[in-house]
Amino acid sequence: MRRGWIRALLGLMALWVGQDVYFHTLNPVAARVRQAAALRMREKHVHPLSYDEIPAIFRKAVIATEDRRFWSDPGIDPIGIARSVVVDVERDGYVEGGSTLTQQLVDNTLLGKQKTLRRKLLQAWYAIGLYDTMSKQEVFTLYANVVYFGHGAYGLYNACETYFGKPPWDCNEGELTLVAGLPNAPSAYDPLTHYALARSRQQVVLENMVDDGQLSASQAQAIWREPIELRAD
Repeated sequence: MRRGWIRALLGLMALWVGQDVYFHTLNPVAARVRQAAALRMREKHVHPLSYDEIPAIFRKAVIATEDRRFWSDPGIDPIGIARSVVVDVERDGYVEGGSTLTQQLVDNTLLGKQKTLRRKLLQAWYAIGLYDTMSKQEVFTLYANVVYFGHGAYGLYNACETYFGKPPWDCNEGELTLVAGLPNAPSAYDPLTHYALARSRQQVVLENMVDDGQLSASQAQAIWREPIELRAD
């Protein structure tokens, strides 16, 4: 019995060392993601932001809504994956949900959006590789710079300029929590064409932040009441 546990432990250690060597030397996934992100930003004319230039309220809103275990998860969220497997695989053989921000970054740089189980497994594998080779701050920064916010805007800076006519640091917390909810369904929540839906999505974001302990209920209400000044055409 004891020898069995030792063999299992040694096997896990070998697997961990093997994947570490693989992602550092044979398939440097972090370098590939950086290169693909830089290419996407050039093609989409993105004004890139550093981590410190991304407002804290936006970071908290995205994490509370998209990936609450972002700072501690190993690139994937086993709980979210297990939940999506139960819900989706029985239905059509494809795992639809459960993507962390790291997995979404992989999608937006290396893989695309094809709905296949193979892509989903590759997405998770690459996300684990990023966990070993890229800081969480860099993961979030690249995500915020390449994700699509709708209305032709890629990246947070471009989104704020598109919808509000100003950079992120000049936006109020209401505007930033509204834009944080857009990547989930950019066309449906486009505030320039579907303002009521965008506001309802913002309300979901604020509720998530309260539920995650990022805001009190009174703070969320105060943010909700802040004016949303959309850019005039």
